[in-house]
Amino acid sequence: MILSNIAILLDLSEMDNILLNYIKRLNEKYHFKAIHLIHFMEVEEMPPEILSLFPDLDQSVDEMIAQEMREQIDEFMPKCGEVADVYVHQGGKMEAFLEWMENQSFDLVVLGKKAAIHGSGIFSGKMVRLLNTSTLFVSEMARGDIHKVMVPIDFSEYTNNALKVAKEASDLLSTELIPVHGIKVNMQYYPYVKDREELNDHFIKAAKKKYEKLREKLKIKADCQYFVLAEDGHISKTIYDQATFQSADLIVVGSKGKADGSDLLIGSVAERLISHDKNIPVLIVKK
Repeated sequence: MILSNIAILLDLSEMDNILLNYIKRLNEKYHFKAIHLIHFMEVEEMPPEILSLFPDLDQSVDEMIAQEMREQIDEFMPKCGEVADVYVHQGGKMEAFLEWMENQSFDLVVLGKKAAIHGSGIFSGKMVRLLNTSTLFVSEMARGDIHKVMVPIDFSEYTNNALKVAKEASDLLSTELIPVHGIKVNMQYYPYVKDREELNDHFIKAAKKKYEKLREKLKIKADCQYFVLAEDGHISKTIYDQATFQSADLIVVGSKGKADGSDLLIGSVAERLISHDKNIPVLIVKK
């Protein structure tokens, strides 16, 4: 996955400082060729009654926002000034903004994932669903120091691609790679099996064979970790619990997997991992 042309979506909140610091750290390794700071104005235009309160303004609102973002570059990313630019999208039309984003051919879109900092997450949810670009969600607790990268796999094409991207990131950032595979056994399909542990072992052995083939293909040194899911549990919770237990700094997931079938769909695992109450940054890899 080549990362040279990236977009950072800013909303003029405290989250912007966190995003810029995070990307500044990543840039030390990736050396991005172009960094675009982007703000989407959700209103079509400022109401006249609001503008009348500021008769001495010599700039339009979008010009003031652009100036503020340029100042953020100078403050937080001074070494990136030559490759960084700003863009304020006016008009308040989400469809037009998404079309513009697609036409830019960004390699990565970076958004903030808010919890304590007020934010509904509706905008971010739309972006990740409708854009065909890989998306990095940075939590407000993130500081850019990445030591462990966890990647859940289900051996579908989508998660295999996520594993490849995670390996590339791990190699470049000199981090520990932690592949994980969750096994969910629905016992109602095996009514005559008395020994559940034996059945679990069977599925784990089958998964290990698949992983060894994938490991050889991608030249991965890391072992895969396997866990059995509770029948009534959701894989996203187990993944997040594992990531927390392992002190993972980044979770890499595919945007679509075998489920509603296996569960790694945006709208399922990925959607739950980027919910406001999760504090680990998540990279959602698109094909």
